[in-house]
Amino acid sequence: MNIRPTLSLFLFLWCLTFCAVAEPVVVANENPAEGPQVMALEEIWRVGGEDDDHVFGLMIDARCDAEGNVYLLDQQLSRVTVVSPAGEYVAELGGEGDGPGECRTPQTLTMMPDGTIGLGQRFPGKFIKVTTGNEPAGNVDIGGEQAAETGFTMLVSGRYRGGTLLAGTLHQVPQENGQTRNSHLQRLAPDGEVLAEFASHATVLDFTRPHFSEKEMVAPFIAAHTVGPDGRVYFAGERNAYRITVCGTDGRPERIVTRAFDNPDRDAKTLDRMNALFEEQDRALPFSITWDVEPCDQTVGELVVTGDGELLVSHSRSFLGLPDGVFIRYDVFDADGKWLRELHVRAEADRDHDGLIFLDDGRVLLIKGLQLARLTASGNGGNVGDETDGATALEVICCRLVDAG
Repeated sequence: MNIRPTLSLFLFLWCLTFCAVAEPVVVANENPAEGPQVMALEEIWRVGGEDDDHVFGLMIDARCDAEGNVYLLDQQLSRVTVVSPAGEYVAELGGEGDGPGECRTPQTLTMMPDGTIGLGQRFPGKFIKVTTGNEPAGNVDIGGEQAAETGFTMLVSGRYRGGTLLAGTLHQVPQENGQTRNSHLQRLAPDGEVLAEFASHATVLDFTRPHFSEKEMVAPFIAAHTVGPDGRVYFAGERNAYRITVCGTDGRPERIVTRAFDNPDRDAKTLDRMNALFEEQDRALPFSITWDVEPCDQTVGELVVTGDGELLVSHSRSFLGLPDGVFIRYDVFDADGKWLRELHVRAEADRDHDGLIFLDDGRVLLIKGLQLARLTASGNGGNVGDETDGATALEVICCRLVDAG
């Protein structure tokens, strides 16, 4: 009797079953393996600012292409400013309107799989594509016909890297006395159809008893996700835990990275800012609402994956207790999820107003006024007390990280 075919079939079925139920590897960290690494921002070029003829409105996002050109998204002007590797103005793409290649209040910016530039319009959710020569290249509607039949979809974020077109979306479905809001983190096909889902979060709002909860309404992964150079997706699945999930392109979790962490309470200024956001919603709605905000910021903030696979994580302590001259700290993990060190970034910047954007090629943009621009773009109209005190014109400084230790 030849048992080889039977044995081969058994092994195949066993492997198939094992793979289907395999749990992601959990990498639990207590302390970094190395001491802090101190890096400084060395300027390459700058655009904007009070002494530049080019004026930005709300510059909220940026990307770069393989040639080193930098694409700066201005939500207020609904356009993209292209800057060369040497810091020279190259072109303006897009523009406000409803015609081909035009958009309104774009929320995000991405390079598209076909080499065009995608301006991510929030509502109705779509990528409006233009060529680098500013020729209209069609639209990519989010969610397809089925999503449109059940409600409407807003596009919150978009990113293409390593063959993965990643979108953060909010799909709203009307109910008899309210609304269901479903947040999704999904991999999209070039035509906008969903290929894989990495995370989802549902909130049911009853407008007969309108109470809004920050924790229930804001999906943690929407504020903290990214794509690596190999197309893997990284996101925070829990609001109040240091827990980062790494998924393959098929949507399956492969690794969960954690570390010991004590989340600090928000200060009074941050609590006032969050309450102002809900107050703005209260004024905009046809009925009064009540709400509650969380005592702490979300634990995991920005996620950055470098070209060599290291993961940089900002968190709710990234701006607290820093040495003199340090603007922000990041935790740095290797490709396997091991906590290597803290990265301390030195910069002449204001933590209340300014921010950093890491480009895929390793350069870093220091954007004067980025925090205020994003706060205004979030929909609160800038009504957050004295947030604008000391603010200056938006300025983009392209830098390289250099050793300052």
